[in-house]
Amino acid sequence: MQAEPSFAGPAEKFFRSPALRKMVAASGANWLKSRTHEVTELLPGCYLVPLPEIARRRVVAVDVAMLLSDAALNSREFIEICRSARLDAFSVRQALADIASYDEQSARRVAELLAWNYDDLSRIVVQDETIDSFSSQLSESYEEITLLYKLGESMTELIHPERFIQMACRELHSSLPFAWVAARFVDDRASAGAVADKTITVGTPPCEQSRFEGALRMALTGIAAERVILEGADRGVLGAGESQVILCPVMREGTPIGLVALGNKRAEDNQVNNGELKLLQAAAGHMGVLLSNASLYEQQQAMFLGTLEALTAAIDAKDPYTCGHSERVAYLAGEIAAEFGLHEHEADRVRIAGLVHDIGKIGVPEAVLRKPGRLTDEEFGLIKLHPQIGFQILKDIPLLDDVLPGVLYHHERFDGRGYPFSVSGENIPLVARMIGIADAFDAMSSSRTYRAAMDRTKVLAEIRRGAGSQFDERLVEAFLRIDLAEYDRMVSRHGSSEATRIGTLIPKERAA
Repeated sequence: MQAEPSFAGPAEKFFRSPALRKMVAASGANWLKSRTHEVTELLPGCYLVPLPEIARRRVVAVDVAMLLSDAALNSREFIEICRSARLDAFSVRQALADIASYDEQSARRVAELLAWNYDDLSRIVVQDETIDSFSSQLSESYEEITLLYKLGESMTELIHPERFIQMACRELHSSLPFAWVAARFVDDRASAGAVADKTITVGTPPCEQSRFEGALRMALTGIAAERVILEGADRGVLGAGESQVILCPVMREGTPIGLVALGNKRAEDNQVNNGELKLLQAAAGHMGVLLSNASLYEQQQAMFLGTLEALTAAIDAKDPYTCGHSERVAYLAGEIAAEFGLHEHEADRVRIAGLVHDIGKIGVPEAVLRKPGRLTDEEFGLIKLHPQIGFQILKDIPLLDDVLPGVLYHHERFDGRGYPFSVSGENIPLVARMIGIADAFDAMSSSRTYRAAMDRTKVLAEIRRGAGSQFDERLVEAFLRIDLAEYDRMVSRHGSSEATRIGTLIPKERAA
């Protein structure tokens, strides 16, 4: 446990003195071991108030408030601490005189108040993690609370962290009297993720944009873990007028991965005040947490999707003529969703559903899947089980709850003649209707042992012909607006001139 005072001059040196830190650490160690956390008199007239941090009913850390009395500043121990730190006791006493106003009774009253307040803030953290990073700022001004609340609300923007950075810069610019706010990040995707090597600027920079970004890039190379305030010539091209320039690091795991900068203050007092510094540090802190979470999310998603892709590729590989089928269906289904007007996140979920739509084929005998030619009724019956098998395989994976309907119903027809449940119309989940079109298109566009791939014009004509009977007419219209250039590149990449896939068009034929 280490004290981190916010004083300057002799007072700061006193609080950072090794002797005082050692005494505070010893008290902290005792509190961590014990079940009681009483006010401790560290030295005559100097009281330590313990504020235990509790997680899962265990004390994991102790924050400490120090209350001084006039007696403490005149004690022999105080003088010894100053002497060990090579400080002038008189200068330190003068620096601390204004806050040395507690006796034992008032210290205990303050301890009770602090304990109650600390407990209340802890409950807020448990109830709503999104306000964790600004709960300690609730006593600040209305503008500060508003900014922190907006930042906290947007902490779920893990897929597009750049949007969060832009929002944070806009809020800082609107809340603080500075002409410009900018964020700059290191050129390292492993550290900064999607915002690596990017500069985000809000307001009017003090010079031409390329010079401005170059100056921020240079500032980032030299920034440490503490904020920097630049004045005069030290500001370089970032300066304007007499205003200071603030550089605040964006940290991740103890390492600067970016900075947030403010400049050209538009106020009578062009010096940065404590409230502005707190707002900037809060925003930078939120950025660091968000980018760290976004990176973890990106890694988890990549691992998750990689696992699904490997599994579906293995299933496609059971039949040499279906190479890349699941990936192509996933792409087409996602494009239909986007063209139909679904939100980007919803379209991504449709893509995942398309990726795993045939996963149930793992339960279909390989001899049936690889049989050259038409299937018997019995063999086709086995094929028709794969949507339900796929559903059973995936149903216990919470991350796939919303894609299960696409797996289970993708062979249903709009006219009710599909399988496995013969549902019709809009009773078929939207995601399944999208996959059905993508599935049929790829089936007809692929070759098999006894049938070459159909001509693109003929395939599109078949899709149009199926509108209202096999397919949802509105989704067919969306599909027909899609640019198929990327799909064709995928076909080429998969080497699918020999790929095979019969869709859902003709019963008693082998389905893909």
